[in-house]
Amino acid sequence: MPIVAHPKLPSLSKLKTEDLIIADASSLAKEFHQELHIGLLNLMPDAALQATERQFIRMLGSDENILVHVYPTTVGSLKRGEEFQDYIAKNYNDISTIYASKLDGLIISGANPSKPDMTEEPFWASLVEVMDWAMENTNSILCSCLATHALLKYYFNIDRELRGQKSWGVFPHTVANSPNPLIAGLDDSFMGLHSHFYDLPLKKIQDTDLEVLAYNSQAGFFLASTTDTKLVLYQGHPEYDAISLLKEYQREITNFLSGLRPDYPPLPENYFSKAAIPVLENFQKKVLLTKEQSNFPEARLSELVKVEWRHSGKILYKNWLNILVKAKEL
Repeated sequence: MPIVAHPKLPSLSKLKTEDLIIADASSLAKEFHQELHIGLLNLMPDAALQATERQFIRMLGSDENILVHVYPTTVGSLKRGEEFQDYIAKNYNDISTIYASKLDGLIISGANPSKPDMTEEPFWASLVEVMDWAMENTNSILCSCLATHALLKYYFNIDRELRGQKSWGVFPHTVANSPNPLIAGLDDSFMGLHSHFYDLPLKKIQDTDLEVLAYNSQAGFFLASTTDTKLVLYQGHPEYDAISLLKEYQREITNFLSGLRPDYPPLPENYFSKAAIPVLENFQKKVLLTKEQSNFPEARLSELVKVEWRHSGKILYKNWLNILVKAKEL
């Protein structure tokens, strides 16, 4: 499952233990009849920037017959520390370079919400500019989480709504009875991962020309799309690492201790194995007693995660890659 990154990203060295071949184009292009050029607009903050690179690039290796060239970029309106400003300057493509490129598709990552009104986010103007460019110049835009909320606000005037409780965990999904090629081969009740405080009203989405392709009544919609797959909109996270929710859970404990949330966080649903429960309960008792979060058992708990979303994620991304291949051949 080869991937070629342009330019080569230092963080990808962590993927060498997986089934990915990170190499230069000249050494791989002659072995493949199908090639794609895909942009990755990374909107995540510094702490998650490199993990987000790896997550999406891993998913782009879902079809071993397709050579994928990845072009990472971001927008200058995001606040960055000096270290990551330098990292981006050395390893990312300037957005002007992306605009001058011929891309088959564009992935837009999620971002950390900081404003109730999305149009007040510091990256809003830059983001919608990129969306408008991609609508005219690529065959498909794949959005993740907040980017999905932004696109639905911008193009369909659908406002996200704050949930009473965070949608958090791994849930079974109902798959639409649709010929949409994005969901070909996807089992009904497949397990998909969610992590979002906001949601989008299902009825308002259904009133548009979008199809809701996968949905859970508790967690919300997982995937929606236009029938021509020009827009591919994930509210769920098929790209997440095994320990992504574990790290989020640890941050929520920190938020509790610092007073940013009033209660000790509940566990993400269907995420930890039964063997993890006593470990988690013992740690919770310790935190509530000492009011400190010391020696969080991350290494132990990382071995006790039920990674049930990876298989379906690969199916979904393989389908998207093949849609892009067919569009390129037209």
